[in-house]
Amino acid sequence: MNSFGQENVNYESDPLLSHVIQEQEYRLDAGKEGTALCLSERKVGTWDWSLIGEAKWDRTTLRCKSLPRPITEELSRALRELNQA
Repeated sequence: MNSFGQENVNYESDPLLSHVIQEQEYRLDAGKEGTALCLSERKVGTWDWSLIGEAKWDRTTLRCKSLPRPITEELSRALRELNQA
């Protein structure tokens, strides 16, 4: 990732997706001025988000090298449901 960091994500705006998995909250945002999907996490009940990294979405599967597959599969399901709404 070329010079990619938390400064590329606006945590003040609404996320594209917010989802809780096992006491961990995940959010997906448009980052890098809309040219990337950014995935962040925080413990439920806390304020500060930590950037996990860039994600890829092909309308079926969300991929992020920094997360285990069961987490990305759950986030993929949530994102598909959001797209169908």
